[in-house]
Amino acid sequence: MMKISMIAITLSLASVAPGWALDASKLGTELTRNGANPKASGAVPAYTGGLTKPVAGYVAGGDHIDPYAGDKPLFTITNANKSRYKDRLSAGQLALFERHPETYKMNVYPSRRSCALPDFVYDETRKNVSRAKLTDDGNGVEGARVGVPFPLPKTPVEYYWNHNFHWHGYRYQAVTSGANVYPNGNRTRIIRKDWRYNFYADPQGAPKKYDNDQFVWMGVWTSPSRFNGSGFSMTNTINQVKKPRNGSFFRPDLRKIMRSTPAATTYDGPLSTSDGLRNNDNMFVFSGAPDRYDWKLIGKREILVPYNNYKASASTTSADELMTPNHPNPDLLRYEAHRVNVLEATVKPGFNPTYIKRRFYADEDSWIFLMADLYGESGALTRVQHVFIKNYYEAPACVFEFDVMHDLASGRYNVDHIKLEDGPANLDASDMRIKDFGSNALKRKIGR
Repeated sequence: MMKISMIAITLSLASVAPGWALDASKLGTELTRNGANPKASGAVPAYTGGLTKPVAGYVAGGDHIDPYAGDKPLFTITNANKSRYKDRLSAGQLALFERHPETYKMNVYPSRRSCALPDFVYDETRKNVSRAKLTDDGNGVEGARVGVPFPLPKTPVEYYWNHNFHWHGYRYQAVTSGANVYPNGNRTRIIRKDWRYNFYADPQGAPKKYDNDQFVWMGVWTSPSRFNGSGFSMTNTINQVKKPRNGSFFRPDLRKIMRSTPAATTYDGPLSTSDGLRNNDNMFVFSGAPDRYDWKLIGKREILVPYNNYKASASTTSADELMTPNHPNPDLLRYEAHRVNVLEATVKPGFNPTYIKRRFYADEDSWIFLMADLYGESGALTRVQHVFIKNYYEAPACVFEFDVMHDLASGRYNVDHIKLEDGPANLDASDMRIKDFGSNALKRKIGR
């Protein structure tokens, strides 16, 4: 079995731009500055630089004005006509049509290659070509900073690290919300105040003692009521095999700060507010250690993916409008044709995780995993995860704005990271400091 896996990996690598390993001159010439193919093909237009300036009328700190509000759907896919588009759909999308044949649909709009980044991020990405390296059999990365570490990827796991390190600011603050939504229409709202300090993305460079720390993250829940006043302060490490993510939790019932354990914060440890729909390692689609899987690049495809979702995440959109039974309201969601790199992670012998196989669809422009198909112990597709991105054009930054985890068996779904009532995230909270994190800082934050 291991021999077959290694052969598959070798074959997949043969299709990944041979000879580009250290040739940074390809960035900005034959490729975009972030490593994508700039050329048009099929329904995908040529890349012309993305959105680099705010839309007219935008007010700093306010809602993002939809730059494509005038676009009309090109066509709508339903269960009745899905076979016409099956070559441009993922297995997860096809499964959602079958699970919700009367209500699930996809409105497909003109493709807009909107993603863009600040010049200094592109500059650091270019430098990463010669300085970034995998360590510990791909479980860690050294030498890279700020931009994606592998804009000219040579091995499948490097695509994962590009997703994990895509740039979205380094001092992040937001009120994020979401919900567990049930087929009968019941909904448990989840609201959390978030602060993240990203060592990796710090343009000045973080102190050396944080070399294996990607970011620190503090969150305090105000909803649901049983979590009101609870919170966490966690350090997300880069090489989680070397050192698992770690930190502290505050339990309001005990009025006590408690140290986290690896079993609670790594791999299949369940996320407490998700009603069993998420594990720690599928936060942000996949943010865990990659060591328990064999990674394989399937290839590049043009498919229909969530993109430029400004309407769904506007503060003028209510939870009632968006979080409808069975799936989010399709009339508020936007899908476009884009090229993605399809990546597959299959469990290694000796491990028994929740998902024995995961298939990821990485956007070529941003490297963000836009979708994931998750296969359970029996080998059947059990859950489907979709990521809705948009360009924070004031930065600019292509941001993982929110995501949805669908459970095919029960029809439940979980929404996380969306910014509704309180507006977009602040990607550069200038008053944020490293000392604002940790158990003592969490105690102070909870006490306010």
